[in-house]
Amino acid sequence: MPPRAPLSSRWRRFSRIFGTILSLIGLAFAARWIFLWLRRVALEPTAYATPPIDPATINPRMRRIIVSDLHLGGGDRLDDFTLDDELITFLDTYVNNGEPTELILAGDTLEMLQVRIPHVPDDEWSDRAAGLRVDGVVQAHAAIFAALERFVCSPDNQITVLIGNHDFELHYPTAKARFRAALGFQAHDPRLRFGLNYHGGGIYLVHGNQYDSWNRFVHFAGVTEPFEVVRGTQLVKEVINELEDVDLAIAPLIDNVKPTSAFLWYLLALPRLRDRATRAFTIRGITGFFQVVAWPTPHHMPITGAGPGGIFSAPPFNLIWLLLARFRSERVARQREVSRQVSEVAGNVEPPDPVIDQVRSEARRQVEREVRAFNDRYAREMLSLARRPEHQDDVLFVCGHTHMARVVPLGKAQTYINTGSWTEIIFDVATMHHQEQRCPFLEIRYPEGDRPVGQLLVWMGGEETPQRWENGPAPLRRRLRRDRV
Repeated sequence: MPPRAPLSSRWRRFSRIFGTILSLIGLAFAARWIFLWLRRVALEPTAYATPPIDPATINPRMRRIIVSDLHLGGGDRLDDFTLDDELITFLDTYVNNGEPTELILAGDTLEMLQVRIPHVPDDEWSDRAAGLRVDGVVQAHAAIFAALERFVCSPDNQITVLIGNHDFELHYPTAKARFRAALGFQAHDPRLRFGLNYHGGGIYLVHGNQYDSWNRFVHFAGVTEPFEVVRGTQLVKEVINELEDVDLAIAPLIDNVKPTSAFLWYLLALPRLRDRATRAFTIRGITGFFQVVAWPTPHHMPITGAGPGGIFSAPPFNLIWLLLARFRSERVARQREVSRQVSEVAGNVEPPDPVIDQVRSEARRQVEREVRAFNDRYAREMLSLARRPEHQDDVLFVCGHTHMARVVPLGKAQTYINTGSWTEIIFDVATMHHQEQRCPFLEIRYPEGDRPVGQLLVWMGGEETPQRWENGPAPLRRRLRRDRV
């Protein structure tokens, strides 16, 4: 047996290899930056837009019920909404109680990123495709739309639908028309309206994805040409949807991950990493995640061989853009195949138990850290809004998106309320600890004239009175008290 190389020699060899890998990664990202700089894609707004709901269009002192992030899907494995009966009872008995009420669906009402329609490419962004995806949701949850129709049959009731990042395609007119048709309405019936955000009656309400770097649009007010695909959308379309097709009990838990930036840590924190199938699933997700991060978002990639304009549209460059366009059309399928192959090979490698324990422990700490920072950022954004002159008379600052319901005092008699989600939430994937307060909603009344009073409540069922939402441990609230001005 030949003698082993000294430890110092092996370390130097490893350092050289590791340094070479880092250099190649650095060069790849530099090339990516140069490509994006050369392309400089201009997002041109189109006529497909949705205006905000402003004070002039808001009926003062009207009872309001706000629900966010229902994520009604297409009724298949990708559909995470399972509380159809509970929501129908809530709409029929509590929301529709005979009192004039505005029901506000505050974004991500439809899970349009996970609706699969036969003969419609998953990456088709068009008025036609958006309408068909709405049809798919309506068919899968017909009884819920029937309950919404019963609610707005009363001329004193109204439904407001805000745009979210998962139903951004509601900007398209056909999508709005199909939603209206599902409730039996003609165009421009004031009992159903769509809005970008909602400001009036002492309330400022927005879905909230614009405060999340992974889901922030450059042009959130409407559809652009080319269609703007944010990182969160890309991750759902290219990675998460594929992972949910895997026949593992943990697969459906990957979908509504917030914050999206913690996706990697959620995967590494999964239980049963000693199981080969779970390791392969995790590695597949991580491989897809890094490919999404490394590549430009789809609207930055060329669709045709046309250059970006100027000298870079000259014939020699057009050949480059043509090759890149062809490469783009094949990239997603190739990415998925690479992820599968890597997961199959790497899944067979069983790390020592201490390594698995250390990885999972560190991953859980990182998840907790990112969730705290995520929630902290939202509260600080709302605090910043509350201090602006145009919001000095607003009392309630409301959003969803995070899926984490919470009530945070902002000082000066103002409050930030997150309306949470009706989809299942797992606090700790290792212990499978579920959120027990499943169905949060915000009820707003005006007992003191023009000043709204909001209560974040939990729907308990038809026979029980809704309970007040109880915040968990809230170090953030203590920090905000120190930050009040």
